[in-house]
Amino acid sequence: MTRGRSPSLLSLLRAASQGRRDLGGEVFDAGQIRWAIQTGLGPLLYHTTHADSAMASLPVWSLLRSADLLARLLMGEQLDAMGEILEACDGVVPPVTLLKGISICTQYYPAPHLRPMRDIDLWVDEDVLPVVESLLVKRGYLQPSHLPVEFYRTHHHTMPYYHPQRGVWVEVHRRLVSTRRPIGADELFGLDHLRAELRPSNFQGRAVRRLSDELQVVYTASHWARQFQVVGGLIPLLDMIYLLQHAGPSLHWDRILDWVRASAAGMHLYLMLSYLHTHRLIDLPSEVLRRLFDQQPACGRLNAILLHSLIDRYLAHGKPFRSVLSQRNLQILWQTLLLPGPPLRNLILTPWNICVPSRLRLRA
Repeated sequence: MTRGRSPSLLSLLRAASQGRRDLGGEVFDAGQIRWAIQTGLGPLLYHTTHADSAMASLPVWSLLRSADLLARLLMGEQLDAMGEILEACDGVVPPVTLLKGISICTQYYPAPHLRPMRDIDLWVDEDVLPVVESLLVKRGYLQPSHLPVEFYRTHHHTMPYYHPQRGVWVEVHRRLVSTRRPIGADELFGLDHLRAELRPSNFQGRAVRRLSDELQVVYTASHWARQFQVVGGLIPLLDMIYLLQHAGPSLHWDRILDWVRASAAGMHLYLMLSYLHTHRLIDLPSEVLRRLFDQQPACGRLNAILLHSLIDRYLAHGKPFRSVLSQRNLQILWQTLLLPGPPLRNLILTPWNICVPSRLRLRA
């Protein structure tokens, strides 16, 4: 990782939140530009700065332009692959549901290639899942995996599919969240609630379904908070910025607050929204953060400050890990501070969890 100087990639997120295309190249040094490319935000940096003629004189300009071109090529393959899958499904199964990047990039982003994604995520009802999988096989998709078939029988998606010519991965989901996670038992992410929050939409003129904006808000925050992901960890924050801009005043915050009242998703949502609000990256109704904080007893103010500092230091600034502040220890710190329960208990548990390996980590 490279060392960054303030304000680092937060300036880039702020430019995105303001819809700017004229961000000056003097805001970033070469290390920050390389970090932006490494973390998946190179195309966004190009999008917001390429109007500045001074950028072309920077030694790393060619790297930035290459990152943008590569993102366009990769996204083109993914969008074409999605179109082919929908064509194969048309009239055979009900409209599939787009999840995560493939939904967000074409719904909220100024241009799809600004939102990097590793794979295409879809959800279909269990009864038509075999039909969709057979259509993927007929389209030339394979299932290479280092994990056994038994693992995916209880997983929230089936074994991933890969198209060797296109270089595209596809995950077909049977649920939103893995039941191996405590949050997987929440009714909020259950199938009944999912079906109730599906909305008709289209993709390249073909019928699809997407999550309601309200469920997308909660799903984005909870999926992001599941682990301390350094490379790519800013992408869900950008998703939330564009999502809230898109939804605007039509977003039903009362519904969201009611859903997360008894769910661990409440602290996940509070963590993400409070971080974005602290850095003036989103506009929120004045009562939302206060009510979120009061509803969830697990993420105290000190815990939130510590978690925000991790995001600042390692995601926004790209600081290197150290012997004590190793990636392993920071991952444990992140997950411990987000445990359900009193904030003080989580703080006390942190050194214990770091120093005493769990049986799970010993097996790993």
